[in-house]
Amino acid sequence: MLTNTVPTTLGPIIGAEQGAVRAFKGVPFATARRFAKARPPLAWMEPRNCTDYGPYAPQPGHLDQAEESCLSLNIWTPTGIDRPLPVLFFIHGGAFVTGGGADYDGAFLAAHGPAVIVTINYRLGPLGFLQLHRHGLGEANNLAISDSLTALDWVHANIANFGGDPNRLTLSGQSAGASMVIALATLPQAKGKFARALALSAPGRNIMSADHADQVARRVIEELELASDPAAIASVPLPKLFAAVERVGRRIADETTSGTVFGPVLDGTVIPREPREVFAEGGLRDIPLWLGSCRDEMVMFLKSTPPAAMIRSTERNVRVAFGDAGWERLLACYRGSARLDEDPYEALLSDAFWHRPMTDLARQHAAAGGAVWLSRFDHRPALQPFLSQGPTHGADNACLWAHLPAFIDRPILQRKGGPMTPADIDVAARFQMSLLRFVTSGAPDVVEAWPRFEPAKEPLAIFGQPFHIVPLNESARSRLWAELSNGTNDKNDMREAV
Repeated sequence: MLTNTVPTTLGPIIGAEQGAVRAFKGVPFATARRFAKARPPLAWMEPRNCTDYGPYAPQPGHLDQAEESCLSLNIWTPTGIDRPLPVLFFIHGGAFVTGGGADYDGAFLAAHGPAVIVTINYRLGPLGFLQLHRHGLGEANNLAISDSLTALDWVHANIANFGGDPNRLTLSGQSAGASMVIALATLPQAKGKFARALALSAPGRNIMSADHADQVARRVIEELELASDPAAIASVPLPKLFAAVERVGRRIADETTSGTVFGPVLDGTVIPREPREVFAEGGLRDIPLWLGSCRDEMVMFLKSTPPAAMIRSTERNVRVAFGDAGWERLLACYRGSARLDEDPYEALLSDAFWHRPMTDLARQHAAAGGAVWLSRFDHRPALQPFLSQGPTHGADNACLWAHLPAFIDRPILQRKGGPMTPADIDVAARFQMSLLRFVTSGAPDVVEAWPRFEPAKEPLAIFGQPFHIVPLNESARSRLWAELSNGTNDKNDMREAV
């Protein structure tokens, strides 16, 4: 197998040929002690072999991974290209507790861009999101956000050596990774290090309050019986720490607006401001933005055993915002307009938790003068769990990373890939083409095929067969949401809840 050596700011690394691209896997960009801010690893002089993925960030099912060496990234760059290429910097999802860059092989996208593809690891669960500073522990807040910033810094400083253009970098992510993207994009530390942003299936509530984060930390410390010596949490064995977090999570999830325990935290330090306020004020008006979601986002969470806490919290939030009468009006509207294969309850929850918050962000960015495109993925991939659940959460992501004509394996999540149907190939090719156009030019398609989202005109691109555009705000459901929202006395409370 042919190898390639590339210099970096830390030392030379060796990659390997992977078809028409060079792959550099498990490249260390930082190291970190538990609950400490990431720092550069020791530099090296001799070429370092980077042909295999690095250790996963510790997570359920993978608690034997090395904590200090999980901060690595992976790069795929086409061979034989003599010009700087656009860069896709991807942050994986997994509810802030699972996943890793190794689940996303970027060789196909890199070759077909052509583009340079980067996937990263960041610390997960309590190691990345447990906020301990109010308990006198930890030297930084939002460690997972800081990890991602450190990876972005490394890529900005080194990607030119891999054929990438650091001035044409797209910050992208899916699910929890999309929440990370929305937060990261607004930070002063990231300014000038990315040119556009893509967020797929960002949860409705993108940011946690400092009080919520403090409550989680306090309960975990109490669960571990460390109230008299909180510092001892730094040496608790990982299985014991994660088990305590799981128990606390089951008890506290229903008390949150998002139904999730972890996430980026509005700590006033690493994240100084609510990200959506920064978008609304035009702080990113020069950054093209693509926001996408899947049609039946909530099916996966309804079918989980037991149903995910976000189901209960979303219904509760809608009832708080509009009252029980408003909830019943919405549910009646969804029942009266449901497709034959549609669960009205699921569709209502998907709109409340996923689609409407993404639309609100699109409206804020457009009203502030920013270029934004909004999409929905309606295709059912012939791959489980989508084959049985439809275009639910992650369906677009499965097609985005497919190596046509096959879906790829997901080693961390232990999901097998498989052959694609002609319909899968058709929709996936269109989705990938739009992404690569966006990464290259800042627009996902020609104007005639997919016009940008604007206050006076709100087109929604539907990825299905065929690809088509529909007006977002002309359905009976949209009109009822608007009526209920306009009748809410405190609009800020309404947006906070739904």
